[in-house]
Amino acid sequence: MAGGGGLNAVENDSGYFSVGGYLSLTTGKQNIHVLQTDFNGDILFRKIYGDTSYHYVMGFQNSLVKLTQGGYTMYGGKIGGTNGSAVAILFRFDEQGDTLWTKTYGDTTNFQTGRHMRQTADGGFILLADDKTTNASHWVIKTDSLGVIEWQQHYGGPQAEGPAHIAVCSDKGYIFVGGSNSGGVNATNGNIRISKLDSLGNVDFTKFFGLSLAEQAWCVEPTQDGGYIFGGGITRPSDGITTSYAIRLDSLGDTLWTRTYTPPVGNGSGNGFRTIFELPDGSFLGGGQEFFTDSISFGRYDGLIIKLNPNGDTLWHKTYRIPYMNANGTDFEIKDIRPTTDGGFICGGVVYPAFPDTGTQDMWVFKIDSNGCVDTTNCYISTSTREVVHTAQQLLIYPNPTNGIFTLEIPKSIPKLEASFQLLNITGKVVLSKTIHSYSSQLDVSLLPKGVYFYRYFNTELHLNYTGKIVVQ
Repeated sequence: MAGGGGLNAVENDSGYFSVGGYLSLTTGKQNIHVLQTDFNGDILFRKIYGDTSYHYVMGFQNSLVKLTQGGYTMYGGKIGGTNGSAVAILFRFDEQGDTLWTKTYGDTTNFQTGRHMRQTADGGFILLADDKTTNASHWVIKTDSLGVIEWQQHYGGPQAEGPAHIAVCSDKGYIFVGGSNSGGVNATNGNIRISKLDSLGNVDFTKFFGLSLAEQAWCVEPTQDGGYIFGGGITRPSDGITTSYAIRLDSLGDTLWTRTYTPPVGNGSGNGFRTIFELPDGSFLGGGQEFFTDSISFGRYDGLIIKLNPNGDTLWHKTYRIPYMNANGTDFEIKDIRPTTDGGFICGGVVYPAFPDTGTQDMWVFKIDSNGCVDTTNCYISTSTREVVHTAQQLLIYPNPTNGIFTLEIPKSIPKLEASFQLLNITGKVVLSKTIHSYSSQLDVSLLPKGVYFYRYFNTELHLNYTGKIVVQ
């Protein structure tokens, strides 16, 4: 895997804490990228973990847990043995993103990597891994607070399985979801498996869902009534359209309702929810991606968020992307949505740039209000997961906010000065475009309306891409 983007975002006292991937151009390996921003999306610190021998993976979406006793855990792994083997790793971070300890599970001769985790009521952890030593590859491990194994079980088979997500239930049991070729309608094409376990790992029930074509199993969460909500994607046999897919179950796993949410324009295999959860009022919020096309020359995936009422009906349906990244084929995917104390949500995901947008896979963090609108005081930020030359040097813009004229200073260690500078309004329209030839330039925006603007300074040859926001008063 090259470039992991952003898979997690969570609020803390300082702002927002995220973990994703970081591709080193020096080693060619993916490392772990820990990022802390303030409430305005400005970076407070970032830390990179890894080595020259392995690709590190961060599990699946929202595999980062903010702990009740402070700090964070994340379940992932590292890939890169001589035979392509992988091991699962539980990471424990403090509030500053420093590693307190790691625990490794599995061996060095097979593919065994962490997919998802949650903290349990006793302060320990429930872990879901992918273990390719067996077709029963849903590998569930219960540990204590230090990551020491208390029990472990394998589930699934006899055909291939693909673990995705696990959650803690109100009865202190667990529920997990994944892909399965072992049960359901036309199982050879892959169906969705949901299994409920008791507190000791015994199976309470297993259910299979699907419509005989390609299904995507991504997430499952408990609901306030003792039931469960599932989110993923499904391809309808009737028309071949892939849609976001949600199922609501009661406490016994019986279906209360099933809904699909057709994209307004376009069809792509990546359509679907990556995360879904219940809000205090009984409604649901699901996030993922959705394909958009003009049916002639333009195609891309946008980040998707849909709010549903308790019966699964759509309350609102919105798509998201960074305003200045509009190249054909530059795709966006929302991996994680978490509630924030102001009633809004912090969202984490991945950008997959296409030329002329630069980068490989970028960490994407943005803030929305309770109605899904982007909060312009907490704007989009994009921090490249690809190693960029001169990352220790910062582009400076001052004064910011500005009354009309600001200075742009370029790090003097950049070997080639000529680069493009763009200013965009909140709708993504370019309102200023300049070619910069000097280390210090003054730009006049006094004729622009007051408000928040996004800037981008980039040189594709150097893989250089500085982004941020500027306020015109």
